[in-house]
Amino acid sequence: MAERHAAPPPLVTVLAILLYIGGGLLILSALIGLSSAGAVTGMLPPWGLALYGALCVGLARALQVGLRWAWLVAMGLCWVGLLLAVVYLFAHGLQAAVTQGIWPAVYLVLLTRSSVREWFAPRSAAIEELPTGEE
Repeated sequence: MAERHAAPPPLVTVLAILLYIGGGLLILSALIGLSSAGAVTGMLPPWGLALYGALCVGLARALQVGLRWAWLVAMGLCWVGLLLAVVYLFAHGLQAAVTQGIWPAVYLVLLTRSSVREWFAPRSAAIEELPTGEE
């Protein structure tokens, strides 16, 4: 059974820092009343924006400590973001699609690196030692 390292790989730390910054900026913009330019975040009321920022901060922490569900949620959110960018491509043009899809693409590339996948790989239960027949 592979032992979990004391510290996450550097790319997981980068992912967490990006999510901490993004979540903090969302919370800050909600508190001072700025609207967001994102497709989803632009439609949220200030309390919804703050809640989404808190979700990002919580997801960052969960990624940092190596919780597999956080990796799966982050992967799902990246794919949703990329699908939204495709919709933007047809609805608003190439520039809007690139603007919408750049961060999900960056996160997806980081999340799929081998060191990150290994950090979030499912851990098997401890295998009990088989009796040798000696008493």
